[in-house]
Amino acid sequence: MADSSARKIEYEPSSRNGSQRRQRIILDPRKVPYSGIEKALMIIGSVITLGMMIFLVSSSISATSAQHELTRTQQTVAKEQNKITDLRQEIGELTSTSRLNKIAREKGLTLINKNIRTVR
Repeated sequence: MADSSARKIEYEPSSRNGSQRRQRIILDPRKVPYSGIEKALMIIGSVITLGMMIFLVSSSISATSAQHELTRTQQTVAKEQNKITDLRQEIGELTSTSRLNKIAREKGLTLINKNIRTVR
């Protein structure tokens, strides 16, 4: 079967000059090219997503720093309240009747309780 007697039919017509062939476009149904609108939407969506991520991180950082500042302020308030409590306790100890009587006896004086005034 060296030679077939059937005619050779060209299914793709050749161009004007027979040496050039037309390039066939092979479409792969799994690889569809993106249109310009789809590309623009993807870029815009990516920029919006990036912006939202940056906003989320910065708000998280600012919330954490505000929480630290609140903790420091609460600690300062607690320290000051402790100082106030200590000072009130000291005032109570210094103005106690037994202490005043003791000091008066050491100086050779007498203490009359009705003459003592409590200033608040």
